[in-house]
Amino acid sequence: MRMFRRGWLVFGLALSLSGLALVFPGSSAWAGKAHSGSWTAGAHHRDHPSAAPERIVKVSLENRVVYVLEGNRPLLIAPTCSGKPGYTTPTGQFRVRGKATRRRSGKYGFWVKESQAVEGTKAGGPPDKNAGWKYVGYPMPFWIGFLPGYGFHEGFLWSTPGTHGCLHLTGRDAERFYELIGLGTPIFIAKTQPEDQTLGKDLRHPEDEKAADPSSSFFLSDKSFTTPWEDLLKPTSKPAQGLGAREPDATTRKEPGPDKNQGNGTGSPAPRPS
Repeated sequence: MRMFRRGWLVFGLALSLSGLALVFPGSSAWAGKAHSGSWTAGAHHRDHPSAAPERIVKVSLENRVVYVLEGNRPLLIAPTCSGKPGYTTPTGQFRVRGKATRRRSGKYGFWVKESQAVEGTKAGGPPDKNAGWKYVGYPMPFWIGFLPGYGFHEGFLWSTPGTHGCLHLTGRDAERFYELIGLGTPIFIAKTQPEDQTLGKDLRHPEDEKAADPSSSFFLSDKSFTTPWEDLLKPTSKPAQGLGAREPDATTRKEPGPDKNQGNGTGSPAPRPS
């Protein structure tokens, strides 16, 4: 009787182990799949997200890099430009509060009348007391906000901090970033990040201050939302891009249309954009 029971115990244990083998087909295969990122140092190419992402964003202010990570896999590594002295980008832990593909500033922009366009702030009022002036906010394509008045969006990338607190991305990087990031995504902003020594070590940065700015008519028109801004600049060297730079013409931008704003307050102008 004792041998009979022992035989059933052995048989049951074998069935249990075989069932576990079906669920977990091997730790080495699972680990290989979990760490199958295609990033290699110095090469900028794209990795595709998995079906169940656990995504975070890290920003290194000193290294001027934005990292989008899914576990140990880098999905996007892009150069950025942060806030200048007096308008520094806040540090800490945040979450995405809102998104909008087309958004204009409620604080910085242009005062326009007929053929005139004068750069200024909305609070400062028009250049003179004559009637006819209209305020048009500075465009901020692919806006992703993480605090009231602070967010990521397309903009120029200078060699030194130069924004009013927002984080600028090149046009194509801003578009990819917008596609990867959803509401509630955690954002960690600090002076440095551990990835600076590996993933961001050899990333090239644009020097947009060496190129002439587009005319004010570009920023006042819908083209500022449908054309990557780097296409209008004439840099002295090859433009720098983030992860995905081998696809310089990859963009899904279309003619302007109604945007399905998401989150908190994305339908209204930002109070402190760059």
